[in-house]
Amino acid sequence: MAAVTRIQNITKIKGTVDVNFANGTTVKFEDCWLRDHCRCATCYHADTYQRAQHILDIPEAKIADVAFAETQLVVTWNDNHRSTYEADFLVQFNYETYKEGQRLKPVLWHGGSVAEKIARVQADKFLKTKEAAEEVFQSLLDYGVALIEGVDPNLEATEQVCKALGGVQHTIFGGMWEFTTKADHADTAYTNLPLAVHNDSTYFTESTGLQILHCIEHSGGVGGETVLVDGFYGATRLQAEFPEDFDFLTEFELEAEYIEEGHHHKCAAPVIRIDKRTKDIKQIRFNVYDRAPMAFEDGEECRAYYRALRRLAKYYQDAGNQWQFKLKPGVVMVMDNFRVLHGRTGFSGKRVLCGSYVARSDWLDRARALRLIQ
Repeated sequence: MAAVTRIQNITKIKGTVDVNFANGTTVKFEDCWLRDHCRCATCYHADTYQRAQHILDIPEAKIADVAFAETQLVVTWNDNHRSTYEADFLVQFNYETYKEGQRLKPVLWHGGSVAEKIARVQADKFLKTKEAAEEVFQSLLDYGVALIEGVDPNLEATEQVCKALGGVQHTIFGGMWEFTTKADHADTAYTNLPLAVHNDSTYFTESTGLQILHCIEHSGGVGGETVLVDGFYGATRLQAEFPEDFDFLTEFELEAEYIEEGHHHKCAAPVIRIDKRTKDIKQIRFNVYDRAPMAFEDGEECRAYYRALRRLAKYYQDAGNQWQFKLKPGVVMVMDNFRVLHGRTGFSGKRVLCGSYVARSDWLDRARALRLIQ
């Protein structure tokens, strides 16, 4: 049974209430926040977890009186409204604790040693048990990669895995897709050429979340090894060694585009996106192939663009930072496209892959439902 939070004492100073909890935490609440977070039936729909009033309809009332019991804070307002707050609810909003709880805490990696750390889960267990689902999603949160094994080498079986990961995300490439060297789209992926590591869909306003790949056939040839690299690790190295280039890539909006008959996608965004509160790295949008031609404000900006990209690219192309392995029929690879860059070596013969994307909102929804993150 979870411990019950207890209030030790309170102090009212003008429009604020300082609440001292027995665990040593102190939180200052403004009167406007308290009124907005009233949980009575008039102010809040407990069954839908939604507020009942428009923000313009919330009275700008003042605190007339405040009192506390061991596990509750009670506020009486000057319009005679009464609000009761559970201590378990209030204690969550210590800012430092709250901020820390919102953070994802990726475990940085480089090289092939990550192969021994990521989840490798049988498909039937992943599809049927909470424990196996937790293992897969925790691996994605920690390392950005998971492998699901024992999947029949066909599109239908792969789709079942994709749905369990959060649902198939539809793009111009379709929902579930299957591709070989037949050029169905204007993309280098539809060749047998080597691909340097990159993030997908940098030209979309909302980048795809997870990428799922399943090699269902490779016959009559060799090569085609998958190459993965932790984008966060490379960006962290850049920050430590070339902070001016790191800062440039967090601020400069690089343009990426995708063009084929009937489509022209384009997006400008920083290569490295950071959380403004925590300064954590949130996303990498690195793709040397999809960069659009750009004009620059001046020569200094132009040179900074090439210098910073080249320095970051060296970490990603460093074989010591990469994990290289052969995808085989029956093994579905799942990776976080906001973090992990992927590529492949060149190959010969017939190589058929299938897979899909899963939107970031959808797979994080699953992770929250499993109580792995807040």
